[in-house]
Parts: sequence; structure tokens; C-alpha cells
Amino acid sequence: MRFGKFISTAALALAFVSGAHAELAGMNDQTSVTETKDRSWSGLIGISGGNSLIAGDGTIFMSVRIGVQWNDIIANGAWATFLMEDVANPNVKGQELVNYNAFGLFAEITPYRNGAFSVSVPVSIGGGVVNVVEKGEEAFSPDDKFFTGEMALHFNYRVTRMLEVSIGGGYRMFAGISENNLEDMDFCTPFGELRFTFKE
Repeated sequence: MRFGKFISTAALALAFVSGAHAELAGMNDQTSVTETKDRSWSGLIGISGGNSLIAGDGTIFMSVRIGVQWNDIIANGAWATFLMEDVANPNVKGQELVNYNAFGLFAEITPYRNGAFSVSVPVSIGGGVVNVVEKGEEAFSPDDKFFTGEMALHFNYRVTRMLEVSIGGGYRMFAGISENNLEDMDFCTPFGELRFTFKE
């Protein structure tokens, strides 16, 4: 009899503990889902570099981005681009080098995602200033303001939870350049880009 009561008590206790554990597990799952929903967005900062063809002269550029990844599909923020190499202007007789700095806003859509791999389409608009230095001058001076926009296609791979590496390319357009024998089509160019993005 005592053995039977012991078995019954043990079975009752085991059932109680199992039920409590299941309830706690359910609460933890609910908490995790809530935290996931609360943290659906994250901050991002990225740095990239690539090659473009401006005024018939290949040049290297660098870009910096900072923004918000709202979900798996949409991100937006601000960007700035700088030329790392001066471009020779072939439209003048004397030696003339050109450079530009630009900044603006971007939006990036990710229509395809499969595990750590994704494909995204970044689009950006902005403006900047063309800088020109002629032979005999010691420094660049702002010479012409412009508007710019670009569209690209990127193939992305999430290396770690925080780091994503991307490679891609696109086309960059300009409007408003008309000084120093330069025009918009001298700057409109295809480009290739390698990008590193850190997400919170």
C-alpha cells in the first residue's frame, strides 16, 4: 500500500512539474516573440568603395551610409560619397583635374532573401559640388553644383549576425554640371562596388 501511494504521489508530482514547465516554456516563447517584434528594426552603418568611369577616366570612390533597417525588406538613411582619385579632364587643352563630393538619402529594397544570402536594390538621390584645379593652382575650389541619383543591384551575404558583405554595381546619373567644359554626360557612369554593412 505504501509503495502504491508513493507511486501515485510521484506520478502526481511529475504531472504537476511537467505542466508548470510547459507553462513556463510557453511564457518564455511568448516573451521571445514579443522581444523579436519589439526589435524588428535595427541601426546600420556601412562603408563601401568601387570604381567608376568619369570623363573617360577610371576613378575610385568611397561611400559612407548610416540608416535604419526597418524589417527584412526595407532600409533607408543618409549617404556621402567622395572621390579618392582625381579625374583628368580631357575637354581642356591645359592640365585640369576634377573631383566631387556628394551626399543625400537612400532607400534599399530586398526582394529576395534565402538564409544568409539576399539580393537588394539600393536607390539614392542627392546633390554635391564639383571641384576643379587647374595647372598652377594649389587647391581645389568649389566650381559647380549638381544633383545626382543612382540605382544598383547588390548581392549580399550575412557573414555574422552584425556584418554583411555585398558586391554589386549600377548606374550613377548627374544633372546641373555645365562649367569648365564639363557636362552631365561626362559624369554619368556605370560603377562597381564592394560594401561592408554593420547592423545592430
